Amino acid sequence: MCVACLALSVVAAFVPVLRVVTLALDFALALCVWLDFVRTPRPDRLVLRRRLPSRAGLSQDFVRVLRVDGSALPGAHGLELEVHEEFAPTLDVRARTWLSSLPTLPTTASEAAESPPGFIAPAAEDPSGGADRVRLPASGPIDVRRVYRSRRRGMATLGDMRLRLTGRMGLVERQARVHGSQSLAIEPALLGLKQTLRLAASERWRDLGVRFTRRRGGLSEFESLREHVAGDDVRLVDWKAFAKRGRPIVRQYQEERGQELILVFDCGRRMAATTAESAGASASRLPTVGWTKLDHALDCGLQIAAVALQQGDRVGVLAFADRPLVWFPPARGGAQLERLREALFALEPTPAESNLERALRELALRHRRRALVVILSDVADPLSIDRQRAALATGSRRHRILFAGLDDPSLRAAAAGRGGVRAAERAAASYLEGERRAGLAQLAGVGVRVLDTLPAEAAAPLLAAWLDARRRL
Repeated sequence: MCVACLALSVVAAFVPVLRVVTLALDFALALCVWLDFVRTPRPDRLVLRRRLPSRAGLSQDFVRVLRVDGSALPGAHGLELEVHEEFAPTLDVRARTWLSSLPTLPTTASEAAESPPGFIAPAAEDPSGGADRVRLPASGPIDVRRVYRSRRRGMATLGDMRLRLTGRMGLVERQARVHGSQSLAIEPALLGLKQTLRLAASERWRDLGVRFTRRRGGLSEFESLREHVAGDDVRLVDWKAFAKRGRPIVRQYQEERGQELILVFDCGRRMAATTAESAGASASRLPTVGWTKLDHALDCGLQIAAVALQQGDRVGVLAFADRPLVWFPPARGGAQLERLREALFALEPTPAESNLERALRELALRHRRRALVVILSDVADPLSIDRQRAALATGSRRHRILFAGLDDPSLRAAAAGRGGVRAAERAAASYLEGERRAGLAQLAGVGVRVLDTLPAEAAAPLLAAWLDARRRL
């Protein structure tokens, strides 16, 4: 319509008899625009409520739900609403609500609840992923859903929203900015936790749980009563049972032998390397491409913590770079895993060189009881391997240490000649892999058990090595 009026105005400039018609049409167009503007309410008068989960796993989808209620706003029903949302740069849009994905538009609150808007893929050319678009129902609210996925652990924030309402005639678009922000915690995803728990509960590991042994001298939990035998401590006699039965009866106690596990996470510069491929991940698992070694270490370590807590062990954590960053003392119970996740979810690799000696010295000061210490790190460069070796030798005098070295999958693939690498690149990768193997051999020479694995494949071999070390402790 606007194009036709413009063309007619150009013609009227040369044909005077059409000028009156042109003015009448321009007036009619202006009147239609004014009516469309008046009948289109301001978007910021809509009732909005944004809902987010309190937490989500790294590389796992989560849904933002924006409930829009325009039932109390005259003239809002049937209008098209666009929602543009600000979000953290570490978030990717996975799907968005779009009008064309709805076979039939809901017109009531019950229909809106039963038939939520469908999803379409994000706009590839738009870094914001594109807008969400719905048509407001005649009565009741409608939910506008958007699917995000985070590429980084920590706190992720959704910010202001820009709303745009299109008039019924399509001549006017009114927009407004709604201020506000909401955050959620992006935690280690624990992708293989169920599989790890099933493996730990299998016949192979069943005899490695919390054990109970009888002892003399009750200082632990009461187990049962039995008849007195020669050599029993007289302090164990239950005098009430003695009087009732007419013969000496003693109390029998059980001692819980749950062990202690300390997970030590390296947050130094070597753990900032990203995995260029999703090695070892099956098609059913969520992609881990782009995860850092620290991401994999936290995911794997917390899976081991879940198994240990299920076995009745006490589990604690220490995170370090050039200095200790996080210390959480060992404790048992189902709530401990959530406390550990909360303590670790925001950890990021630092540019500093790791100081394992200082970390183990801090551990010796904070925890004097003998424990099984699992270190998730990588082999130091040749210039500092001696310091790493000396630190492990000193730490192993007090604790039993399992060192898990996380390799770089892209480096290993280049050394094997995969991916069409050039000969010079393959030679350099092979040299670095040789240095790594030599470093691991030096660490193993001080009596520390060393595990060499790819980050995405670390959970299963580390579980087996930990359970074996636990039995020997």
